[in-house]
Amino acid sequence: MAVVHDTSTRERLLAAAVEVFVSQGYEGARLQDIARAAGLTTGAIYANFRGKDELLFAAIGARAGVEVDALLAEALGREPREFLELLGDQLVRPRRQPPLLIDAVAAARRDENLAAALRERLDERARVLVDVVERAKADGALDPTLDSEVFARFGLTLAMGALVMRTLQIDAPPEGAWHDLISRLLDAISEEQPK
Repeated sequence: MAVVHDTSTRERLLAAAVEVFVSQGYEGARLQDIARAAGLTTGAIYANFRGKDELLFAAIGARAGVEVDALLAEALGREPREFLELLGDQLVRPRRQPPLLIDAVAAARRDENLAAALRERLDERARVLVDVVERAKADGALDPTLDSEVFARFGLTLAMGALVMRTLQIDAPPEGAWHDLISRLLDAISEEQPK
């Protein structure tokens, strides 16, 4: 099979990668299996990705990109406070596909390159959250003395915990009750509290 550099090849590889990573886990997945599932050669993988870790992140990104695009479209024109509530609500919404990130986190314990790539991805997400928090502080929706970096870390920690809960198929709390909790937490940091 010829190595082709086009979008459809990349999409086929990503779809096959998701399938193989979900069924075999990150560490058990072999590039040959992914190539075979895509109907391509391993050369097609290396023509599009540096290796298995980059392919995993592209697969996670492709899946998350759809969810993030939908979230951003839903949040368009909302105030920063509303956007933060929407992000909080998303944490407990069920997903159709099992998360790949848990496999990546487990494998990162033994693979420093993968761990570094994961840290970089999480740092990118933290910067997005810091930006949202800074806008909320500027708009008066959050206490201006709130540490944006700490808030972003809290948000990522909550998101990773929600991912673990979904992976273990633990039932989410009722959506209304969860939203109420998120709103109360945001209320608590909406203005400077007396010390």
